[in-house]
Amino acid sequence: MLLRIRNLIRKELIQLGRDVMLTVFIVTLPALQLILLARSTTASIVGLDVAVVDRDRTSASRRLLEALGNKEELEIYGLCPTVNEANRLLDRGAAILTVVIPEGFSRAASMPGSSRATEPLAVQLIVDGSNDLIADIALGAARQAVTDVVADAAGGVGSSTASLVDLRTTVRFNPTFDVKLFTVPAQVGFIVYQVTLAVASIGLARERELGTLEQLMVMPLTRLELVIGKALPALIAGMLNFLVMLAVAVWGFGVPVRGSVWLLLGLTLLFVMAEIGFGIVISGLAQTQQQAILFVFALAMLDMAFSGYLVPIKSLPAGLALLARAAPLNHYLTIMRSVMLRGAGLRAVWPHAAAMAVVGLVVTALAVRNVSRRLD
Repeated sequence: MLLRIRNLIRKELIQLGRDVMLTVFIVTLPALQLILLARSTTASIVGLDVAVVDRDRTSASRRLLEALGNKEELEIYGLCPTVNEANRLLDRGAAILTVVIPEGFSRAASMPGSSRATEPLAVQLIVDGSNDLIADIALGAARQAVTDVVADAAGGVGSSTASLVDLRTTVRFNPTFDVKLFTVPAQVGFIVYQVTLAVASIGLARERELGTLEQLMVMPLTRLELVIGKALPALIAGMLNFLVMLAVAVWGFGVPVRGSVWLLLGLTLLFVMAEIGFGIVISGLAQTQQQAILFVFALAMLDMAFSGYLVPIKSLPAGLALLARAAPLNHYLTIMRSVMLRGAGLRAVWPHAAAMAVVGLVVTALAVRNVSRRLD
């Protein structure tokens, strides 16, 4: 019995060794994934964009601006003349935090002992709470910067900085910091991504593995028609999956859709089409369905690191951040959160839609060319 089992094991290892692509995946892919995921997830969260409304315009307010900019977690996005303009940056996702410095900040911060005002002066912090982790980090860094500047201006006099300045926090889009409002839309995007990519990637690979690809080649179909015929089932599967997942998110988990459902549906269609291009490229490269699924698994792990779900894109190393800009999933998750949580319109999310369209067109063109070359 042991001899028979040994011979079977030997046969399996020989077959595995003959499948060069599968062997490379098994040997090198796990290490590559660990390196990329570790580089992305262990990076510190830095460079969170902050909008500032400076109504004081004194040396003290400029010191506060400098202190905010010196925090590695924060980066000054720009000065806004009004709170409404700063809020529009939050609506677009261009900034995560707004700091409103009131008139009289310099006077209130520097009043010693008995000369202090009876009521502390309010410094307002308005934060985008759609990502509770990022919002908490931004608020913590901003509070520390204000505390340091006020304590330094007051010469350390008094028992508490709170007696000089009152930090008032307003949380937009997710006032209770409910984590599911951030995670559930992202999970909807991940599921749609995985289903679309898996269905699109096994089309030609299945035909090749079953030996029916030659029959397709002799049919009166152009290469483009063949690609379209393989892409449409993935498109239908992806869109149906999105509708089901959206219903579960809204009615099952109470995630709001504050923007246009039709806009979200249209941009999801654009995302699904872009991912179908990646799936057809994989289908053209893979010899078997097993190889196709392995390709999908590898690409999904990379896209998760580049999606902005684990860490903000700006916190990634420069090379990985550049790759993340070309990942449709990164743009789609931003669109999902913007439309569902912030109520954003097309004017706010069109750069992400344009990026998905460009990447989708390029990848689809490569997919058609690759399939044509392999079938000729």
